[in-house]
Amino acid sequence: MKVEAVAKASVVFLCLFSRQIDTSASTGKCEEDGSALLQMHRTRATALLQLHEVAPSLGTALLSEPMQPKKKQEPFVVLPDAWQRLEFRMPQEGRPEACVQRTYNVSKMPSVAVIIPYLNESLELLEHTVGSLIKNTDPYLLDEILLVDDGNDADHAFASTLMRLHPKVKYHRNAERQGLIKAKATGADLTKSPVIVFMEPHCIVNRFWLEPLLDRLHGAPKLIVVPVIDSLPEKTPDQYKYGAGYYGGFGWNLEFKWVGTALERNFSYQSPDPFPMPCLSGGILAMWRDWWKESGEYDDQMTEWGSEHIEMSLRTWRCGGSVEAVPCSRVGHMFRKQRPYIFHGKAANRNKKRLISVWLDNYTDEVYKAQPRLVDNSDMGDISARLALKDRLQCKSMDWYVKNVYPELDKK
Repeated sequence: MKVEAVAKASVVFLCLFSRQIDTSASTGKCEEDGSALLQMHRTRATALLQLHEVAPSLGTALLSEPMQPKKKQEPFVVLPDAWQRLEFRMPQEGRPEACVQRTYNVSKMPSVAVIIPYLNESLELLEHTVGSLIKNTDPYLLDEILLVDDGNDADHAFASTLMRLHPKVKYHRNAERQGLIKAKATGADLTKSPVIVFMEPHCIVNRFWLEPLLDRLHGAPKLIVVPVIDSLPEKTPDQYKYGAGYYGGFGWNLEFKWVGTALERNFSYQSPDPFPMPCLSGGILAMWRDWWKESGEYDDQMTEWGSEHIEMSLRTWRCGGSVEAVPCSRVGHMFRKQRPYIFHGKAANRNKKRLISVWLDNYTDEVYKAQPRLVDNSDMGDISARLALKDRLQCKSMDWYVKNVYPELDKK
């Protein structure tokens, strides 16, 4: 009977914690929803009871970790103050009412791996990011949160802390800095979930942020989806500020910009419907792993960061896919005045040269007028693999993209 009670209580606890449901009103519902997992937790409860007197905090860790093949492993030991570390200020409700009222059948949704590269990041911001993911993501949809340490020094790695925050938090260290582009690709290679989510290390994901993205991906194997990006003020990051539904673009200088709202672009637009994004803003997106692989991942010869989001946007739209923003999914992101790490302009220019030579077609002169220093592309490296990919995917022309996806570009 004691085993049964522990197993049942564990399922209920995980449900209540992850969904932020009122305990007194929802225990029965969580018992009902958790019945499918109960048998699994009965088996694990016996081991848990044996360990409870030695390390009480170990219970949550063991019961929330997915079942693994039978092999001898060291037990996961959560930090004594892990739950305090993962606390964050929940944003006030500000989603459109239609989003608040919407329900989803998570049993038919794929699971995800969330990949977060970080370099010279604040531990507190990392903990808040992870805490919001644990709190606001249905545990049945979240396989893991992979933190990719991109060659941090000893003062910014935080390995021993991060690895013990929660069983679903995994850690990988790059011995040397790879740069954001390659670090994300490394993270994707180290995970197996059917859907990949790239996230940044200074974010707060809002309530039910993931379900709208997965709902939109259903039946759309070549779609990339992004949340609407809200803001976390740099000096007061706990003051979550809701933004409008802006769409992303870029100019002939190949720099990203928020161009306008969905309604300004299309007067017939009805909120909170998803809307097309001519260009990704950067590091927060979700896509099917199969499409990530088939469409060419990132250009592995681009370094550090910069231009990979424009390259992926052009490649996706022109090679059979599409990019959409989903307003029912909200993520708060800290926009900084200064990066916490060294960024080399030479790397950014080289990335732009690769982008131009592979994807701009007959619009290169427009870019060179805006950025004369990019004319000499002798240092851009070999682009034959990307040109072969473009040919294999039978990608449409830049003309097609300007006329059908981003006509605003031609008017700049």
